[in-house]
Amino acid sequence: MATYNYDNATLKLSFETGIDELGKAIVSAKTYRNVRNNVQPDEVFTVVQALASLSSYELLFVEKILTETVDM
Repeated sequence: MATYNYDNATLKLSFETGIDELGKAIVSAKTYRNVRNNVQPDEVFTVVQALASLSSYELLFVEKILTETVDM
């Protein structure tokens, strides 16, 4: 039977950092590595709020990117 094994997770915060000459949003991202596997969504939300408050740019969205391997 195959199983998933947690490798790592990252948080990617995307900010609107300006507007280009065509009027489209310029989006920049900051990635934070080494997110623990057992972190609850409420805890992630609290950390994201704290990190976003350090930026002068508007936070657009957040992604939690999980990497796992499949063992057979």
